[in-house]
Amino acid sequence: MSMPRIAVIGGSIAGLTAANVLRDAGCEVDVYERSSTLLSGFGTGIVVQPELVRYLLERTPTTLEDISVPSHWMRYFDAATGESKGGVNAGWRFTAYNAVYQKLLDAFGTQRYHLDKELVAVEPGLERSTATFADGTEVTADLLVCADGGGSVARAQLLGRRPEYAGYVTWRGMVDEADVTHETWEFFQDAFTYGLLPDSHIIAYPISHVSSEGEVTGATRLNFQWYWNVAGDELDALMTGNDGARRPVSVHYPALAASNLEAFRTRASDELAPAFRELITGAAKPFVTIVSDADVPQMAFDRLVLIGDAAFTPRPHAAAGAAKAAADAWTLAERLIAYSGDVPQALKAWEPERLAVGQAYLAKVRAMASALQHGGDFPPGSPQFRFGLPRPA
Repeated sequence: MSMPRIAVIGGSIAGLTAANVLRDAGCEVDVYERSSTLLSGFGTGIVVQPELVRYLLERTPTTLEDISVPSHWMRYFDAATGESKGGVNAGWRFTAYNAVYQKLLDAFGTQRYHLDKELVAVEPGLERSTATFADGTEVTADLLVCADGGGSVARAQLLGRRPEYAGYVTWRGMVDEADVTHETWEFFQDAFTYGLLPDSHIIAYPISHVSSEGEVTGATRLNFQWYWNVAGDELDALMTGNDGARRPVSVHYPALAASNLEAFRTRASDELAPAFRELITGAAKPFVTIVSDADVPQMAFDRLVLIGDAAFTPRPHAAAGAAKAAADAWTLAERLIAYSGDVPQALKAWEPERLAVGQAYLAKVRAMASALQHGGDFPPGSPQFRFGLPRPA
């Protein structure tokens, strides 16, 4: 069996999962990451799904306890009054982006992980496909796996599709135990907590604390997201940093305009019940990100595929975007093995299922957003809003 030489474009969780599973399947794999430094998720949290951690649990010594913390409840509150709206027994584990990324990078190694490779063009081909980078270099491979995220250059070139603004943003932040009172810290322990509002919502949960070196320290932090509906004419002002430059996706703390940071904290003080207010205002370095999504009719183009957010870019509400990307990668490796490295036949078998999963997941998170951001019915424990990937019929 002759397995293909593969170039993975994008070195985040999707790209590293693909690189690891494809290498283990017998492929020669190189990863090309646009950043000039190793990545950081700014401490952001991730709900653990089986697909996300499958590689770490099956192919490395990593255990769930090494990278995540457990909870046993999903709780729902009116974030303005603090009134309980109910809760359900629901066991989930939570991790941090940096913990998963570092473990996947450790497994792949850095020898074939190439930094400072910003993709500018792709050329699918019947025999080989080519990627061109901003520094003028070209890479040709038997298969290009484009995992270049929600702003995918490959998707834009091949399909003319870019993520569309969903009408709202998310403020994200972290607090340590010393940042809030003991009562607030305990309020958010052992649970995924929803704070519901008529025109927005908050989520909060504990995650593992990860050091600047990517090591899990054993301590925990509280991770939150607060979603704001923001009209298009107000979006530019929010996404413009203190240097006057308009950011396309995120404004991180050092670049936040003072007026926007003040509005964020003032709104929390004016509108939220004590526990939610203290969680929000206790965050030392909050940042804001646009929520958008993208749909695609196609994921395979001769000897090139789009995976993860480079194909379907979902809103975050069902907590399985990274899991979807990992599942794309695992299934691709399985199809290549099943077809003895025959790329065209493997992709023919791979694409229909992945399109179905992506379309079903996108529909699910859009339905969740409709309820959460516009005062819709969001009953505790509703099966249609359960975290995870849907199973297409």
